[in-house]
Amino acid sequence: MKRKTKSLQTAISPESQIEQQLDRFKPMISPKEFIKLLAEVKKTLIPAIRINPLKTKPGFTKTLIDQYGWSLTTIPYCPTGYRVETIHKLSISSTVEHKTGMYYIQEAASMLPVELFNIGRETDALTLDLAASPGGKTTHLIDRQKDSGLVIANDSSQGRIQALKIVLQHWGACSAAVTRFPGEKFGGWYPNTFDRALIDAPCSMQGLRTAESHASRPVTDKESRTLSLRQIALLTSSLQAVRVGGEVVYSTCTLLPEEDEGVVDAFLCRYNKSVKLLEQRKILTSPAPGIQTVDGQGYKHSMKNTIRFWPHRYQTAGFFACIFQKTGEIDLPVLRPPEHSMENAGFYQFSSAQQKQFSILFESWSGYPLQHHLEINNRVLVRRNERVFVFPRLLLERFRSLPVQSAGILLGEDEPDGFVVSHEWVSRFGAECQTICITLDDEQFQFYTQGMDIPGYSDCLKTNSNIRVVMDSNERILGRGKVFRDRLKNLSFRQFA
Repeated sequence: MKRKTKSLQTAISPESQIEQQLDRFKPMISPKEFIKLLAEVKKTLIPAIRINPLKTKPGFTKTLIDQYGWSLTTIPYCPTGYRVETIHKLSISSTVEHKTGMYYIQEAASMLPVELFNIGRETDALTLDLAASPGGKTTHLIDRQKDSGLVIANDSSQGRIQALKIVLQHWGACSAAVTRFPGEKFGGWYPNTFDRALIDAPCSMQGLRTAESHASRPVTDKESRTLSLRQIALLTSSLQAVRVGGEVVYSTCTLLPEEDEGVVDAFLCRYNKSVKLLEQRKILTSPAPGIQTVDGQGYKHSMKNTIRFWPHRYQTAGFFACIFQKTGEIDLPVLRPPEHSMENAGFYQFSSAQQKQFSILFESWSGYPLQHHLEINNRVLVRRNERVFVFPRLLLERFRSLPVQSAGILLGEDEPDGFVVSHEWVSRFGAECQTICITLDDEQFQFYTQGMDIPGYSDCLKTNSNIRVVMDSNERILGRGKVFRDRLKNLSFRQFA
């Protein structure tokens, strides 16, 4: 057995770490701004949420205010983002709305990168998120694309993939596919392919605000240099992956210039004939430009179009972002992508006749027009054993052999007594399954949201299915139930655990 040894390194409090970071940043801003920065970082960071437009209706924010007494303040650069101030003890993570995916808890600064993209009304866009987990920015991309086209959400870490998959399921996303590869490889595998790419790069997290997901810690110059090399590699891969005219957003949650303006400058020095920094969309209410010099040395390229969120400017954690446009081809090696056929992984696409037959049967007992949904959204049915999925058609047309961790949305699965629609599908589309919708009274609601079955339940719905879409008196979709002779079995109990 190894003997435990005491660490020779003295523990540093979060306050002391912030003070050390502040000393490092002091020369980068004016004395007047530094005073404002000092005052801001001493304040508690107000939590923020981003509304899920896939699951909510206009007026949803008013519902939250009326239901919980919250005070909501719009994030100026994100139309679906709000800061939340509460007067009750109920946590914003404990509401029915959060547990059913109607909003995502996200630091306000992290809502900036996706808003920088110039996204039109295209319905067949290909988007790459190179370092996607835990998935907040991926869901934001899906929202801005109105859940159309295809978003490939990649992360290189096996330990982070599950969190990404869960967030996308919770959000009700249909147009995403999750992959696990080194992001540096994608550009060589799929050059000139995507319309846009996001690289929210792994970084030192020196944002001057301590949070559970962004703990403050000391960072050495060597670590920052190592990170910057990987950031340049990921940015290069993104540039190679997008088509000429496509856009790349680069962002970090650190304020260290070596990982921000320094990376941008090095990138532009290398590829200035093939890329340019774009002026950001007019979404900021006041300027937040990057710095032009550090330690007395100026950058070779102008940083006026980069965005540096010092915490006091928008009452956020420290953050950096910018948007590039690819203006010409780049001469980099093209590599053969990994291949693993969908069929070898056990997935089989329905034929047109099979899809139509299944859709007619599905609509007959659920009331949901599945075939119409597939046609207008460019989606297809895919089976794996007893499970049936809805996949974006673009995935099969453009990346059929790309090994994926998950894709599309689970529609449901065959069981001995019939087809059971999934929680993900019900949570997103349940209100349109009119034949099987039920509304709980207040007592039944308490049973259900505690993960319990509802005893003594019966209804008179005219359907040959015993599956129910469960709603409450406020028309919130809670999940699924299954009717038995003496009860309604709670099939979505895990959502309320």
